[in-house]
Amino acid sequence: MLKIYNTLSKTKEEFIPFNQKSVGMFVCGPTVYDYIHIGNARTFVFFDVVGRYLEFKGFELNYVQNITDIDDKIITRAHNEGKKPEEISLKYKTAFIDDMGSLKIASVNNYALASEHIPEIITQVKTLVEKGYAYTAPAIKATGPDAVEAEGNNDVYFELARYNKDFPNQYGVLSGQNLEELKESTRVEMEANKLNPRDFVLWKAQNYSYEPTNESPWGLGRPGWHIEDTAISEKYLGQQYDIHGGGQDLMFPHHEAEIAQQQASSGKIPFVKYWMHSGFLITKTDKMSKSLNNFSTLRDTANSLPRHPAETLRLYFLSAHYRSPLAYDDTLINQSSVAVDRIADFLARLTKASGEENSVIDEILKSCADKFTTSMDDDFNASSAIASVFELIRALNPLLAKNTLSAGQAESIKTFFQTTVERVLGIVPEPKEQSIPPEILELAEQREQHRLDEDWSKADSLRARIESSGYTISDTPFGPLISEK
Repeated sequence: MLKIYNTLSKTKEEFIPFNQKSVGMFVCGPTVYDYIHIGNARTFVFFDVVGRYLEFKGFELNYVQNITDIDDKIITRAHNEGKKPEEISLKYKTAFIDDMGSLKIASVNNYALASEHIPEIITQVKTLVEKGYAYTAPAIKATGPDAVEAEGNNDVYFELARYNKDFPNQYGVLSGQNLEELKESTRVEMEANKLNPRDFVLWKAQNYSYEPTNESPWGLGRPGWHIEDTAISEKYLGQQYDIHGGGQDLMFPHHEAEIAQQQASSGKIPFVKYWMHSGFLITKTDKMSKSLNNFSTLRDTANSLPRHPAETLRLYFLSAHYRSPLAYDDTLINQSSVAVDRIADFLARLTKASGEENSVIDEILKSCADKFTTSMDDDFNASSAIASVFELIRALNPLLAKNTLSAGQAESIKTFFQTTVERVLGIVPEPKEQSIPPEILELAEQREQHRLDEDWSKADSLRARIESSGYTISDTPFGPLISEK
């Protein structure tokens, strides 16, 4: 039974979708004004694993991710660089899609651009205005050489007081914010033409000639940040759906605004059944973010890895529970690289198996498979699932060293890695050619057992024999790794 920690209820709940085996899932995508940093990548990899596991469990998945390609940050960068906003957004949208492919992101059905859903956005804003949850306000006259005539152009704001009257105790329930104590976020605009500082923008009037614009009932302008998500999700997933995900930093005000918009528009509660939020990637002092200028791009990090960058980064991102912070640490990334090498080494050794049938093998494999699914059923505990995989490797390596499992059983194990571990987690590399002699592998396994028994004298003696034969052995959290000197 799959259980998900629901940010909305602050508890783990049994996963029961609206429509039995069909699951709708929406995850907030990037604003494409720069390359994504690896903190962003952690979120996208985790939700790819959610999608993969839902499909593994037999659900029919419709996974939509938006791409914000109309935004103040894009406009500002374009203006500073003397380019058109669409040039900036196209460059980094293309880079983002390439980056997702490089990370083996496989479960997203639809990357939806805000710029391609203006009609849907305008329709939802009109609905909110007609129902009395939004109001228009004449645009504030801009100044400067690029300012345009504001007459006839209007801003549209969501009126939070009206929403709270009709939907009491709804706004703030996701993030746990008290409405009377809310501090204004940097992404809650403070224009002077609002009725209330907490009201947020749905449609922005054009102020400057270099801004991208669209025709609307309120004059020339462009959508606000929050409204694009609910307009897009309603088109592809309906007015209510199963899972909405994103980073913890989006909980307020973005996701609270989404809930208010969609519930006011449709009149249906809840907008989403299960809200999921991934933890921050943190540096030594703070969360990693572009606003703090303490980030490393995914591309830079991946390019620094000599082998298996996709599998290494995926395993690294999944090495801590998704709701926990994860340290950005070269040591942890290197350990993940070693772990992926360990998997590749193990799979290569399986190709050499030619012994007799061993009844113990089936029991070991079943135990691992059960632990794997039990872990994933417990709020997508990928780190625990990965641990079960390395327990399997540790249990089978001594048998491989002694050639006491059959080729048929080796095939069953490889099938498990491909149809379960790779299908769900995406951390299985291509097997490498095995070049370590069997006798060296057996010495390594004997040494590992002595280490587990804390017989350090015998363990050191075996290390010396291995090294005198021209090999090095490295002890890692995932088991010994052997390489030629």
